[in-house]
Amino acid sequence: MAGRPPCDELTLAQHENNGFGPLLKSRGKAATIASVVITVIGGTMLLFAVKENEEREGTHFILFTAALLTLSLVLGELVRRFCLVFEEIQHKNTRYEGKWERVLNATLTFKHGKCILVAAIASTLTLFFFLFEHYEVFCRPPYAILFSLNCFVVPQLLFLVGLRQPSAAERSEINERENKNVAEGLAWGYYFGYLKLVLPRLERQIAKSEKFRLQIKHKKLFILVPKSCYIYSEIEEADYRVKCAGNLPEIKINRGGIKERIYKHTVHQVEMLRPDGTTEEYHLVLEYATPLMSLYQMSQNSAAPLSHEDRTHQVQLFILKLTDILNNCEECRGKYKLVPISGDETSKIADVLVGIHNSFDEELDEEACN
Repeated sequence: MAGRPPCDELTLAQHENNGFGPLLKSRGKAATIASVVITVIGGTMLLFAVKENEEREGTHFILFTAALLTLSLVLGELVRRFCLVFEEIQHKNTRYEGKWERVLNATLTFKHGKCILVAAIASTLTLFFFLFEHYEVFCRPPYAILFSLNCFVVPQLLFLVGLRQPSAAERSEINERENKNVAEGLAWGYYFGYLKLVLPRLERQIAKSEKFRLQIKHKKLFILVPKSCYIYSEIEEADYRVKCAGNLPEIKINRGGIKERIYKHTVHQVEMLRPDGTTEEYHLVLEYATPLMSLYQMSQNSAAPLSHEDRTHQVQLFILKLTDILNNCEECRGKYKLVPISGDETSKIADVLVGIHNSFDEELDEEACN
């Protein structure tokens, strides 16, 4: 791999996961760690530089300035957020149920408020100490001007010119962390509205079926996830070798005011031609991830603008979130298999499914040997 040109590596990556391409992984703490490392290294170098020159006043200047800037930045952010109050009070009745407390909580509170409060108090005490001990050195107009600029001018300018807006990566990270992406909403809806109801009952429904209970070897729900988000009405339309073989017994659940609402799974027969001309058959409980059709339709509708790139990102997030949800549900864990496919190429679904089926066979054989 090291000797391949970058274009070849990209091509190989795009063919991963049955042509779907690389799957997303949850973001880690690399940005936070990098910030901490830079802060520690920069602060250490500065302190050593002052110490080598044996300038006591230089050390005092660094500590005083750091405290001054920290306090002014906190107060400046509070002033900026106070400006937000003037807009939000226009919506006090419609957005905040007419409560001032909710308006102020929405505008003036911080996620890490206690840490910020501690930093502000520590900075204030540091400033008082140096002003008391070295009044003539630090009680000067330039410091007062710097403090005022950081409190009242700089935060507003940064806000007005748009420098406070989070980057695309930060917005993505926030949306993923707070489940605000369209795909994550679809994943949660798919789980609560369908998978959480049917997956715990899947093995029982297979056992009830006289026709399929001996034919279905791997009692999992195989869920096709096309990258294109396009879902055929019949899987056979995408691959003629994947044919509907019948349905499992129905599941009836009273839900949403509907008496005995029906949920059922379709068993598909995958036909693979052997070298000797005979056909080998595999039976799987198989279906598309139907919520993805909403993403596809959104990308085709001008009223719900969703670009091709956005749609691709959302389907990747859908897989990431749905996998996380199901793996954290004891009743669903191990009872499903997400099958990412490109969705652009037909007549390959059978090959992918048989490959997965055979890999499960190998796992069972290894467990039996152990």
